[in-house]
Amino acid sequence: DYRDRTGRVNAAAEKMATTGTKHKLLALGPTEPWSVKEKLCLASSVMRSGDQNWVSVSRAIKPFSEPGRPPDWFSQKHCASQYSELLETTETPKRKRGEKGEVVETVEDVIVRRLTADRIEELKRLIKDTQEKHRKLKKESELIQAGHLDSKLEELWNDALLKKKQEEEEAELKRKATDAAYQGPCSYSVPASV
Repeated sequence: DYRDRTGRVNAAAEKMATTGTKHKLLALGPTEPWSVKEKLCLASSVMRSGDQNWVSVSRAIKPFSEPGRPPDWFSQKHCASQYSELLETTETPKRKRGEKGEVVETVEDVIVRRLTADRIEELKRLIKDTQEKHRKLKKESELIQAGHLDSKLEELWNDALLKKKQEEEEAELKRKATDAAYQGPCSYSVPASV
């Protein structure tokens, strides 16, 4: 059964399960994958608003987009498409009944639980990486203050500038790729000036 918390049938999940086809909205949307944080925000918003109110879902998750996302990243169509993909990759839970006969776990619960666990692991890795980076910087700072790296300061400065330039170029390429994915193939041509 494909019912959400309110007892409504989740039409997208039911259609995919009964026909074995992908949801028609899967063909739309960005080619770059959504982050775990964005997927979790989407799934949580669908739990609150339902899978038929894409205006509300889209509006609720816009503040949580990753940096560099185009303004229409969380459009209604893209949200519906991404949620359909989440439904397709989630096994439908076996029916469990509570004391009063209500369904205890829905497909939305399974998605949010899985994404929450993924996000927690992602944040743990981020904290660990940040702590390691802090330790390295602190050690390097102590070496600089003690005068042990005076001969290497210019080399370190040039390395830092080079790394910053590479990161900026990668961010620009990523932004251009995302913009190009949204533009899609042009159906018109620009005439050459005479």
